[in-house]
Amino acid sequence: MIIFILIVSSFILGFYFNNLLKDELNDSYVDKLISITKSKQIPVFIKGKTGYAKNIDVKIFYEDICNVDNPVGTVLLINGAAETMIQWPDQMISTIVKNNFRVVRFDNRGVGQSDWIKKWSKTNDYNLEEMARDALAVTSHLMIEKFHVIGYSTGGMIGQILAINHPEKILTLTSLMSSGYLFDPQAEKPDSKKIGMLRKLIFSYKNKDRNIDKVLKFHFKLDHLWIGSDHYIPNYEKQIQKTLYEIKFRNGFNKKAFDQHKRAIKNSGSRYRKLKTIKVPTLLIHGSDDALVKASHSVKLASLIHGSKLEIIKGMGHDFNKNFKNRINSIILPHILQYS
Repeated sequence: MIIFILIVSSFILGFYFNNLLKDELNDSYVDKLISITKSKQIPVFIKGKTGYAKNIDVKIFYEDICNVDNPVGTVLLINGAAETMIQWPDQMISTIVKNNFRVVRFDNRGVGQSDWIKKWSKTNDYNLEEMARDALAVTSHLMIEKFHVIGYSTGGMIGQILAINHPEKILTLTSLMSSGYLFDPQAEKPDSKKIGMLRKLIFSYKNKDRNIDKVLKFHFKLDHLWIGSDHYIPNYEKQIQKTLYEIKFRNGFNKKAFDQHKRAIKNSGSRYRKLKTIKVPTLLIHGSDDALVKASHSVKLASLIHGSKLEIIKGMGHDFNKNFKNRINSIILPHILQYS
């Protein structure tokens, strides 16, 4: 009976907080959560071997994780716009590593401990092809000849470029919540209400004096803007801990990173024609409730990449939450094992 009550209580709390987050987060609740999390010790989120690779004059920070002498293969993780490598779900990484894979992840240029391109401007910018060469610089530095690519959002776009330009190196491609042409005028647009909330959140953040609590609250609200419709209790504490870890033990957050990465996406244009040339085994995963990059983008990718497999996960948004981690793992793992 007690277990039943706990289960029901957890569901009610999840439903309540999820609805709070979907509209406007309850500030007092978030403040209390931040206060509790700050009082605890921050976990270590980078435990593998680390180092720097170089793409011409840009240094790229990476982490190399492997628990066996002879891994069955290497998986390269490429994260989304303005996000660092530690945003990959720990559960996803541990699942892949436990299946005897080597996992390599890195900070894209402009974020984390990679170079921030401080002289960046609209007349001195870069594109996704250069970011793809950053990824190749990491694998070359580590002397990895062939590897699986898993990329989410912008990372999925970079992965597509790797599969187009370097098919001899790519064992499989997994593209999560991504697009072949984000700014396609004929494509389904992001949710206008969520975009409005995003602009309001950014405006409020830019026009206030900032302390660490305000930074934590901003990133907390930003991350929860794109959750899906399913009712769940996300790991709020870990999310705040990762933000604290970035601030206290890494380089913090580059305010220009999103503009830089958005510009890189625009500069790269459409990949529709070139996507038809991809021959590597490709898996496409998208959430049915993705409000930022609509699921129709992956449907379009599936129509262009011959032999690709498309999985639409009901209720998932433009995020990794614990409701869907096992589902995502159960789809990706057989895909990379089959071609290792």
